[in-house]
Amino acid sequence: MQYKQFFSRLFFYLKAHIGKLIFTSVMMMFATALESSIPEITGRIVDELFAAERDQQTALIYALALFGVIVLSSIFAMTSTAASSWVSNKVIMDLRVDMFAKLLRLPKSYFDQHPTGKTLSKLTFDVEQIAAAASSIWLDFIKSSMSVIILVGYLFYKNWQLSLTLLILLPLVYLAVKLSSNRMRSSSIKVQNSMGRMTHLLDENISGSSLVKIYHAQEQESKKFNDLIKNIRQQRFKVDMTGAFNTGFVNILIGLSLGSVVYFSSTLLAMSAGEFLSFFTAMGMLVKPAKSLVNINKPLQTAMAAGESVFGLIDEDEEHNSGTKQLKKSKGAIKFNQVSFGYNSETTVLDDISLDIKPGETVALVGSTGSGKTTIIQLLAKFYSPTAGSITIDGIDIAEFEVDSLRSQIAFVDQNVRLFNDTVKG
Repeated sequence: MQYKQFFSRLFFYLKAHIGKLIFTSVMMMFATALESSIPEITGRIVDELFAAERDQQTALIYALALFGVIVLSSIFAMTSTAASSWVSNKVIMDLRVDMFAKLLRLPKSYFDQHPTGKTLSKLTFDVEQIAAAASSIWLDFIKSSMSVIILVGYLFYKNWQLSLTLLILLPLVYLAVKLSSNRMRSSSIKVQNSMGRMTHLLDENISGSSLVKIYHAQEQESKKFNDLIKNIRQQRFKVDMTGAFNTGFVNILIGLSLGSVVYFSSTLLAMSAGEFLSFFTAMGMLVKPAKSLVNINKPLQTAMAAGESVFGLIDEDEEHNSGTKQLKKSKGAIKFNQVSFGYNSETTVLDDISLDIKPGETVALVGSTGSGKTTIIQLLAKFYSPTAGSITIDGIDIAEFEVDSLRSQIAFVDQNVRLFNDTVKG
């Protein structure tokens, strides 16, 4: 999934909250702008303190201004975070509602091809990763990018010669981020796939705990789980190490830049104590947003990998329901006319089967496991369609019946017993 495709899909869920997103962004911009004024205020305070003629009233004004800036920026940042959290959790809810609604409309063949655990992982683990892109990544990007722009502009305003060291380092930072993106995306996809397998393995062992015990399979299942957890740990370690390399590389570049500032300001350029402190403080404050911009790549790649999984489920084809006729009250005459069926193109489960069941007649299908008894019932309920032949009820091909209308006439007890967590009335 490409950046444009991912964000266009995500925007579909964000557009209903565009007002809150704008409010969140504006609050964060105010907080960032106020915070970025701290170096200038600090520098002026120092110049006042070390001036030949100290003006205590001016120093007090600057001190109060510094306190006010910190308080206001904290309030704006807190408000922005609260609004962002609301949007993030709403997006998670909307995605899960859409995913669950899609699951209820998917054909049975989907569940045959996709393990339960992987599907559960999409609704639990993967959705959370996408939500990060909807809130925290967006906020970090706004705050960090705005901080970088304001602080770099301020540095050039204060002393353009010293600030040139930053321009030399920017291409190296971009190169480091570019090289790490593909590695992070690949490892993130592997982590999500492994999380799906882990959820599936847990589901099997919890729901089938009696079978595991009766066949003494504890050691075998434990080994499978341990191997899977080890794989997840290794893939996550790769993601973390790639992020750590980026952070470390940026730290080295920033350290080089700070060292250059100290050297040149002390040997080549004449600066007052306040000017030097302002410049050095601004460069120090530039470290955090610069690192944040680099580190945003890690959760972004994770979110995009999760997007392939989540939006892939939402885009799945729903159960085919082309029938229009209503089966209101069936007489019960069922015919299988030379029906053939296979779950895949390589294996045939039913081959040229014909049945003629009269109304009121009781029929029992007896055969070995895998002989197709359950398949016949599933074909009758239109969980699948025959690859050849036809099935009729009261002389009408079941393909012509609307699915819900047909199934409302069928009492079905599956061989896989499942107790839903609800009352009989519910």
